[in-house]
Amino acid sequence: MSLTSLDRPTSSSVAPAGDFRPAPSAPGVDRRRWTVVVLAAGASLVAYVLLPAQVLDLAWAQPSYAGEVFPWVELLTREWFDARDALEGDAGVERHTAAAVRFLLLLLVLFTAYGLTLRAVAGRRSTALEAAVFGIGALFLALQTTGRAMLSDDLFAYVVYGRIFALFGGNPYSPVLELDPGDPYLQLWKVNDAASWYGPLWTLMSGGLAWLGDERIGLTVLLFRGTAVAACLATAALIWGCLRRAAPHRAAQGLVFFLWNPLVVLETGLSGHNDAVMLAFLLLGIWLHLHGRRALAVAALSLSVLVKFVTVLILPLYLLVVLRHLPTWRGRLRYLLVSGAGAVLTVALLFGLARSGPQVLAAGSAGAGVRYYTNNVHELLFRGLRVWLGEDVESAAVPVYFRGWWVATHASAALRASPEPSGEVLERVAPGAALFVVAPQATDWARVYDPNSGRTGYLHESALVVTERPATAEGDPVLARLEAGSESSPSVLQANTWLRLVTWGAFGAVSLLAAWRTADLRGFLVWSTVVMLALYWLVGGYIWPWYPIWSLALAALVPTSLPARLAAVLSATVLSLYVTGGYQGTAHEWIYTYRSLPAFVLPLVLFLLSLGVGRLGRA
Repeated sequence: MSLTSLDRPTSSSVAPAGDFRPAPSAPGVDRRRWTVVVLAAGASLVAYVLLPAQVLDLAWAQPSYAGEVFPWVELLTREWFDARDALEGDAGVERHTAAAVRFLLLLLVLFTAYGLTLRAVAGRRSTALEAAVFGIGALFLALQTTGRAMLSDDLFAYVVYGRIFALFGGNPYSPVLELDPGDPYLQLWKVNDAASWYGPLWTLMSGGLAWLGDERIGLTVLLFRGTAVAACLATAALIWGCLRRAAPHRAAQGLVFFLWNPLVVLETGLSGHNDAVMLAFLLLGIWLHLHGRRALAVAALSLSVLVKFVTVLILPLYLLVVLRHLPTWRGRLRYLLVSGAGAVLTVALLFGLARSGPQVLAAGSAGAGVRYYTNNVHELLFRGLRVWLGEDVESAAVPVYFRGWWVATHASAALRASPEPSGEVLERVAPGAALFVVAPQATDWARVYDPNSGRTGYLHESALVVTERPATAEGDPVLARLEAGSESSPSVLQANTWLRLVTWGAFGAVSLLAAWRTADLRGFLVWSTVVMLALYWLVGGYIWPWYPIWSLALAALVPTSLPARLAAVLSATVLSLYVTGGYQGTAHEWIYTYRSLPAFVLPLVLFLLSLGVGRLGRA
């Protein structure tokens, strides 16, 4: 199957917004385009120079040890992390808030420049413009690799898994990580008790990078950041190659759409996420398809899946596109056999090299487990369902993964109904009484359960000391349930089942609609973007800010489509998680609780408003 244009709307795709065939530009128009691009690039460059310094003070910031490789940041790095670690309570919140305001202002500059540049290059075919866009985007990424902090600790997880595999011959897919507790990277990764969620190809790659970096943390971080940047540039080059072949007047716009997107720049250059590697193989598959190598395209898509499993969701759509354009059943069967054999061999080879087994597929549990409600609206819905099923509001607010601990009073204290000195007194607790903490402590008040009276309330932390589990706790069914956590409670299991059934049912309906409407490569790209977007809102109960990069890479090939517009809006709002997430465990916990609203509800509102404004304008 050949394709003459990715820019042409078809009956099987979501119609593009404001698409057109370009007319020759007047010299004055070209000068204005270049002026906008240059000014936007300059403003973005200044913002990207300033941004890493603001990231330093965000609560989720992680050290990159860039000073070990780039000496000019060493002094500032040490001074800052020493000072940051000393800040707790209100001082830490104030520092995060001040940094968050500066962070959001710089993002406003970046996304404004991004939008203006997208508009300036729309429909413009120019090799010089495309080269300039690519070079400037590469500069944006390179600047972030010297950043003194990262926005997550995922990179250290990659290193831990790589060291287990390459240096110690262990199994990174084991729930018990086989590393010495004193390993420097294990100290930097905040989770350190979970099996790898990544495919065997990434295990091999991270093993090689971890071997090269060894215990030189700064060098190792740079290697992983450099790999992510190289993969991001390869993805951008493949986007350019695909558009140059199928929609030449969209090549510059597609490059800007992906490579200049601030979410892509920050999560790839600064935080070094492996999603860019996954996308490079995905775009390689599409590029191979455009060059008539459809069996090899399946192998490339399989490699993408073997980095991160999410792209398996759109692989069936690609197969449908090819099968629908093969004229005979014999040809379809032959294609399935050849491409299937290539994919099976690729998968078997990489599973063998990575010494991986079926346990690799355990990552799929993120779509079903009761623990996986983080950063999305599902978290609020899950909590609401638990209350509706009989839990009290405060218990439903406790994360299901929370495990309490025992404390004792060192003096007589008042157990209060609310975490404040004026709260109603439920009882007086005698000195030495053993109590069980039943919720995370966000303030200087702890929510505890008194096994003697069976009451739950709040005690000020000044009256408590940590103690051992008392012998009297044996045989108490209430305490047994509290100590086990809420993962197996009937209300939690029921709420999870109902929510998963509804959301996965809706996602299945979207996927079936995508399969029905996908008739050509453009339809595949548009509806694959739709599937990715549906993943975020419907079944992605466990979402992190870098996940929307997946939809951006696909949307860059159809940058004027409506799904591309929604993906671009989401890429801006999802970064708010780095601001609102910083209030977890503070007196402003409510900001953290409702963090999914600006991240995932706001983009839908903005998208619908843009559609309404567009229709009014056309009317």
